Amino acid sequence: MNIVLIKQSQYECKKRAYEKQVERLREKYSGVNSRLQHIRHSNRKLNCLRWHNNETRAHIIKKLDLCRWLKEIKHVFICEAIFINNSRADIVDLSSGVIYEILFSEKDEDCDKKVKKYPGEFRVVKIRV
Repeated sequence: MNIVLIKQSQYECKKRAYEKQVERLREKYSGVNSRLQHIRHSNRKLNCLRWHNNETRAHIIKKLDLCRWLKEIKHVFICEAIFINNSRADIVDLSSGVIYEILFSEKDEDCDKKVKKYPGEFRVVKIRV
């Protein structure tokens, strides 16, 4: 056996594995970057829980549960995301392109009006507490 050929084969194998990994990362984060363009620059705090003082405890706890789950599955998200058109969403999952709206005291009609203002690239999931 030629040691030089073995080393070349190992090098080529590692190179292919590296290129596949880079391609997977590029696919994963290119979607995140394109979705991030819809979020206001001053509001791009990734993977942290945020809430308003007027939100109920149940609403905040549900938001916390959802954020923990997204973090466990290694998704990139923004809480209380403000879009360029000034509309606001509870949680935006940038990895999968889903907006989570947590409904506690909010009526479905009010939520539907809000959803119409969201960018069309996102899918909306309503969660009733």
